[in-house]
Amino acid sequence: MDRILRAMGKAYHPQCFTCVVCHRCLDGVPFTVDATSQIHCIEDFHRKFAPQCSMCGNAIMPEPGQEETVQIIALDHSFHIGCDKCEVRVPGL
Repeated sequence: MDRILRAMGKAYHPQCFTCVVCHRCLDGVPFTVDATSQIHCIEDFHRKFAPQCSMCGNAIMPEPGQEETVQIIALDHSFHIGCDKCEVRVPGL
């Protein structure tokens, strides 16, 4: 008589309910699913689907312990708040 975990209309052994990226057990851990119903831990979901900063190239993700973040979108490019810099082009320089 094993314990059964139910999620997304299916039954799982708790040790079998894992993130498709890192394979961490998600029993009792917040998780999300992508458009193809694959299960992800929150961190891997953000790494995989978060917009990329056009300046540094890293994913724009919430800070550890946070659930939200802010991105700046300018000229169809995304930026971290700290990466967004005004560029002034001086003719002849």
